[in-house]
Amino acid sequence: MFFFVTLLIGLYLMYKTSEWVIRYGLLLSKALGISTFVIGFILVSVVTSLPELFVSAFSVMENEANLAVGTILGSNMSDMTLIIGLVAIFGGTIYMKKKETLHLIELLFITSLITIFIFQTGSLTQIHGIILISLFGFLTYRLYKKGRVSKELYESEGKKTNTLPLLGKLFTSMALLIIASRLVVDSSIAMADYFLVATSFIGLTLVAFGTSLPELAVELRAVRAKQYSFAMGDLFGSAITNVTLVLGFISLISPTKINVIPLASLLPFLLVAIMYIWYVFSEKRKITRFEGLLLIMIYMLFLFTTIFFNELGLAALFGG
Repeated sequence: MFFFVTLLIGLYLMYKTSEWVIRYGLLLSKALGISTFVIGFILVSVVTSLPELFVSAFSVMENEANLAVGTILGSNMSDMTLIIGLVAIFGGTIYMKKKETLHLIELLFITSLITIFIFQTGSLTQIHGIILISLFGFLTYRLYKKGRVSKELYESEGKKTNTLPLLGKLFTSMALLIIASRLVVDSSIAMADYFLVATSFIGLTLVAFGTSLPELAVELRAVRAKQYSFAMGDLFGSAITNVTLVLGFISLISPTKINVIPLASLLPFLLVAIMYIWYVFSEKRKITRFEGLLLIMIYMLFLFTTIFFNELGLAALFGG
């Protein structure tokens, strides 16, 4: 039963480290004179996307490109439905300002286009990698320029804030958050094995959800502190980072063809979730517990459909 102790330790560390990420992220935002939305996108989202990057890179090294793409798109599916839903239900209503809503819609639209692009090409090439990484750089630069705020925020009590210590503390906090998330996932898998839960179910739930745990910890803490811009900058920045920087990196190091058929059940649900969030933020500029519940229902329907078609495929394969 050692896994139960490590699970509790991991959850506690996630609770504490997410608090540090928010604290140092907000201080760094003031020191650099840019919005918390941009800080969430440029710094926090990149670091919290490292689990997807490592899983995808190791998958490619093992000639499992489909697993890499599935991890990226599956993580985005989890972010857009389960994570936002849980944050809205347990953290409270998520509000967005008009300017930030426009940025959000742009990011969601680009995410949709890239997702469709991946499914239609059926391959990853070095040209794709260069384009995707360049797109990430362009988006980062554009958001940085648009996210500049008053230069008065560079100063605190008449003195210029030293950004290097803040950067060090922020990156250390995020590294500890990722380690804590890994501990929670490993402990959960060990617990599932102990109670004889099917490995296919573990893969669809614990592993896929596990790569999104850093985002959940940060977003829940940020929304409870009413730092909505920081939370959404991290969440949607993570989605963009996955399909630009992470996928671009994979394309560069290992150009390969991908089999889109096993991933086909994900695309409709992902696009529906993105368009629904787009509509809600455009019309209401907030996501309430009710919208959060609907997003979780989309995720559960996706899981049910995936498991159902997977069982049909196995039955056809073995003549059952």
